[in-house]
Amino acid sequence: MERKEVVDQLNRANVYIARKKYTEAEKILDRLIKEIEPIEIDRHGRVLDFSNRLEFFLYCHMDQKINISWNRNFLSDTYLIKGIISFENKNYKEAITLFEQALKWNPASMHIYNEILESTICLRDYQKFDYYYEKAMKYAARPIDLAMLYKKAGYVWIEKGQDEIAYNLLLYSKLFFPRKEADKEIAFLEKRVGTKLKYYPDLGTIEYLREKGLLYQRPDYIVSTYFALIKSMQDMMIKKEEFRTRDNYLELIDYYHALYFHRPGGQIHSALLAVQREYELKFPIKKEEN
Repeated sequence: MERKEVVDQLNRANVYIARKKYTEAEKILDRLIKEIEPIEIDRHGRVLDFSNRLEFFLYCHMDQKINISWNRNFLSDTYLIKGIISFENKNYKEAITLFEQALKWNPASMHIYNEILESTICLRDYQKFDYYYEKAMKYAARPIDLAMLYKKAGYVWIEKGQDEIAYNLLLYSKLFFPRKEADKEIAFLEKRVGTKLKYYPDLGTIEYLREKGLLYQRPDYIVSTYFALIKSMQDMMIKKEEFRTRDNYLELIDYYHALYFHRPGGQIHSALLAVQREYELKFPIKKEEN
């Protein structure tokens, strides 16, 4: 099946899901799995279905993996969408099983980890939450992903009745990426404890989480992954003009921003500004004619 046809079928399934026509959506998804999966399994070596370059580079750099083939077959998406249907139907155990199938095809997807963690929370299965939380942390290379994980951890600690830990985790999540969901959880805690709480993290938050052993410890391979990814993209864009697209420039700028977050420094900042200037010259903002 051609890639465009697969994407069209997945889009159709999503339309059915938006209309809550889950049976029709599942028919499409089951047909895709039946047609695509046997072909991918029969390939030589291990074929994985990463949705972007960052996932592929992270997976390879984490354990210095070799002989990994990346083929965008959309099987991870297909199992993910099936899992979302089960989640919407409140079949959380079935949803987790389907999300686990999705992870077999894309073990580096933060989207899948987000869904599987949400399912464990709905089941109050905090042992399974901890297991997948640790796995997700290995692939949380973007600030927005780290914010999501700490926000979810904060919610779990609320459920465990550990309000102080929960509160500091929610504050800490905002250091990575401010989210309204974290503010809602803090407002809930504020009402529960009957005390006015601060909504912005400070050094006290950092020290508290350090003492609890909950402070973020960046894996060494995160920075090396971003350096390798940026070099790969820049080499590609230098060699061929056709790769110097708006989307590729924006992707490269995102990687520089993330790298600067993990390793702030003058050289990285200067390189980021240089790429941004190059992008602005190639794709100038057109002023609206009066």
